[in-house]
Amino acid sequence: MLTHLKLDNFKIWRSTGAMRLAPITLLLGTNSSGKSSLIQSLLLIRQTVKGDDANLDLNLGNSDEGDSVTLGQFKDLLCRHGGESEAIKANEVGVEFKWSESGQSEDATIFSARYRQGPGGSAELDYLRLGKDGQGFFVERRRPGIYRLQLGAEHRPIGQSPHFRPQRSFAFAPAAIASLGARGELIKNIGPTLLDELSKIIYLGPVRRLAQRDYIWAGRMPATIGDDGAKAVDALIASGLAMQAACRRKKKGSEVMTLPPEAHLFQQTTHWLKEMGLADGLSVRALGGSARYELLIENQGSISNLRDVGVGVSQVLPVIVGALFAEPGHIVIIEEPESHLHPLAQSLLAELFTQISRERNVQFIVETHSEHLFRRMQTLAAKQKISAAAQMAMYFVEREGKLARLRELELDEFGRVRNWPEGFFGDALGETREQARLMFERQKGAKL
Repeated sequence: MLTHLKLDNFKIWRSTGAMRLAPITLLLGTNSSGKSSLIQSLLLIRQTVKGDDANLDLNLGNSDEGDSVTLGQFKDLLCRHGGESEAIKANEVGVEFKWSESGQSEDATIFSARYRQGPGGSAELDYLRLGKDGQGFFVERRRPGIYRLQLGAEHRPIGQSPHFRPQRSFAFAPAAIASLGARGELIKNIGPTLLDELSKIIYLGPVRRLAQRDYIWAGRMPATIGDDGAKAVDALIASGLAMQAACRRKKKGSEVMTLPPEAHLFQQTTHWLKEMGLADGLSVRALGGSARYELLIENQGSISNLRDVGVGVSQVLPVIVGALFAEPGHIVIIEEPESHLHPLAQSLLAELFTQISRERNVQFIVETHSEHLFRRMQTLAAKQKISAAAQMAMYFVEREGKLARLRELELDEFGRVRNWPEGFFGDALGETREQARLMFERQKGAKL
């Protein structure tokens, strides 16, 4: 689980300060305030360490390669109004986060990196700290292509060399590890732990794939659902067919129908669609003897193709599937899960995230504009279904001139916000007062 995030001179952020990440973290605020940049920083490091180009210190993205984020050149990444501090120079970008299997800060591993402009508009690693306290390593650029290495358990640097430049900002080449002898054995597995943690991220962007009339299914459960949720229906088809097979076995004489594990996704997705008032059921139908299948929505006695129902269903299916698809320890990052949903369905997203997080140890980082989702999170805190202090973090992101400012919302045990920002979700109380004033004025005028 990610427990901490800090950005310096990153896009609109001069500095976020130390940001606590909880099992459920909500990012709220106005448009273009900097919420998405917080998510982009994690996706940027993920696509860097999962890439295959050892010469890229930071993979700023290429849309033709299917990267999650495309951020241009280093100059586009660097905050135009950045500042210098003891920790970072004005011409550097800093990304830092921590993660822990237990969720406790004392058990956390840190990734802390600073980047400067490199050749051809690229980003060049200037400093890296990776590992737990008293372990891991520090790397610092001394001059172009030359890096100084120090182990976390030692007080003096080992030395400096071109071989001490971490590939893709996280791991050393096998030759570098071998040259360190026994010391190399101490650090060779630290980089892969970062790769393993970032590989647990399931990301769903704000624009998800629209419904198709039919889908070509490869015959197996997909490994991922994609950043746009394109494979979510494939996962449902695989799960739905597993459920149909179980039903056929039941009809042949089995007394008790036991659902195979792969059928649970279909069953639970159907449950949440019912809870949200979006469908009464789901079914999968093969089109002839081909590899094409259609997903059918059952509602009020009628059956319709997914393409023929409201767009809200196709937009929320990847959200539900993504949450249910996650395994223990996974991190689900979602932007605007409420897209095209009515208020009740938006509020029930909070129930979905809370239940999955609690039962499966899945972390959710959610960027949202939904007041209904937020209000239900408050209610769940008041019902003690989630701890406002330990299991939830909410941030309001706002513009302060040309920079972004982060405010952590302080919730009491009843889910009430102690430091309510001005104009958080508009002025609902002011609107009510204005409506009442106009009503009384019109009533008064009618009597005259």
